[in-house]
Amino acid sequence: MGAGAAKQPTAPLLDRLTGREPIPSDDRFWQELLASAVSLPAGSSVEDVTAISRAYCAELVRNNPRSGNFGALAAAMAERLGRATRSAATDTEMQQACGAVFLLRTFLKHMLETLEPED
Repeated sequence: MGAGAAKQPTAPLLDRLTGREPIPSDDRFWQELLASAVSLPAGSSVEDVTAISRAYCAELVRNNPRSGNFGALAAAMAERLGRATRSAATDTEMQQACGAVFLLRTFLKHMLETLEPED
């Protein structure tokens, strides 16, 4: 199974996040993205998932100088973590905080592994 065959319903959300257009912090997109769950297709290999992940990471790195969406994701993560640490946090708030941490970690790991200091 090739990496292209593994496109998921969350692909449009990830395409927008890693795209060229800035996403405002008050856009409903953040709630949709951070509440979404990704199901891997049956038979997906580690290589398939890694290839998809790297493609999205590379796209974010390429487009972030224009979009600023990495910083917007970091801000969304901070906001969601603040909500999740309240004593009355809902399951949805906890899920969104975990989703934000996971995405930010994935993109940051890619940046640390692939970018040169001057980048």
